[in-house]
Amino acid sequence: MEHVSDSEYKNAVLALLNSEPDAGLMAPYISVLVEYLATTTGISAHFDMNEWNDATTDQGVAISPVQAAKCLQETLRSQKFMQGVHSAIKDKAAQSDETIQVLYAGTGPYATLLLPLLSVLEYTQVKATLIDIHPENVAAVKALITHFGVEDNIIDIVCADATQWQASENRSFDIIISETMTALLKREPQVFIFAHLSQYLKPSGVLIPEEVSLKSWLVDDINPDVLLGEFFKLDLEHALDIYKGDRSAFSGSQLIPEGFETGYRFKLTTDIKVYGTHYLTENECSLNIPLTFLPHKAILKGGDKIHYDYVTPNSADFVFRFPLKVIPTSEQELSSWDVTTSNGIKLVKRIYERSQTGKHGGGLSVPDNEWQAQLRLVELLDLPLHSVMQALFEYESFPLFEQWLIEHYEGLENPVAVNTMNDALMDCLLSKSENTPV
Repeated sequence: MEHVSDSEYKNAVLALLNSEPDAGLMAPYISVLVEYLATTTGISAHFDMNEWNDATTDQGVAISPVQAAKCLQETLRSQKFMQGVHSAIKDKAAQSDETIQVLYAGTGPYATLLLPLLSVLEYTQVKATLIDIHPENVAAVKALITHFGVEDNIIDIVCADATQWQASENRSFDIIISETMTALLKREPQVFIFAHLSQYLKPSGVLIPEEVSLKSWLVDDINPDVLLGEFFKLDLEHALDIYKGDRSAFSGSQLIPEGFETGYRFKLTTDIKVYGTHYLTENECSLNIPLTFLPHKAILKGGDKIHYDYVTPNSADFVFRFPLKVIPTSEQELSSWDVTTSNGIKLVKRIYERSQTGKHGGGLSVPDNEWQAQLRLVELLDLPLHSVMQALFEYESFPLFEQWLIEHYEGLENPVAVNTMNDALMDCLLSKSENTPV
């Protein structure tokens, strides 16, 4: 990009603050900010992250200045957070003519959520205290403050760990901002920054983001997602509880409703209420990327409980413990040969169950006649053997595999073809032979 002028920068900030969030339409304005702020500070989102270091604290990882700069490139994330802060300041200004005390922890090199506002809008009421653990970020932010001429808006800028920083006596804040997080509140210290700083928030004050809600779901490839529930929420109430020593929210369990059997996967989501009506939801940015557990990692069954703990220090993470699946250990636990699909084909369900058992570590044997019948089935379906074997392995419920079969073999709709197939399978199955291990 060519050199970005002051007027282009100001127009970009105003567009981001005043336009409806749109990742496509707003991306050029984000690019303007990225280039302008990089030129002013000397820290660019285009630098090699491997050449910059994170800072590890007892409460999480403070990402490097370059990685923090890269966060600005996420259009919806940056726009919605900037709009949320803008709305919070406007609301406070409308309520009183008094000074609006803002504490911003984890500014990164650009103090993205505040300095662009102060540089373009006349918010003389705002008096901000800025904290970051990286000296490079503090130096960059100081350069921006001087460049924009907003020294009157800044009370202090401190190089410190925000989970340990102490405010001077009797100081309190109307707005506390910290966006030091990843999806599912992993790795970075957002939870503990808010827990520590919540003690300095005025009774009428607000945290930004106001709420981070973590939810769990049961999902499959056919039905709508089923919400199990919210398993953790970070807001002012819970931040204060943690500050006071109550960490009960860090552990718990969720019950899988009756009727849900293997075939559903376990998904976790992160929803963020930035402020007021400004929200970030699933897949809108990296903070909202869902986590879906691989089927063999999360064996689900109705009536069982899933237990979880928020594990710290150094790199926080929610650890989930799933009930163990009972794996069949004998041939008698498989469906019999003549159990059919919904279209009437025999043997298929037994083949599917055997494949799933093998995937999960079971060691069943297969008689030669069954193996020959399975090969004959694939031949009659006129499908590649590797495709059938892959589908048997991947689909976590028999209805899903059966749906795949219907989509790939039109003959299932023809009763004559199904009867012919069953006759051929029975010819193989009724022949006697030795067992072959699988």
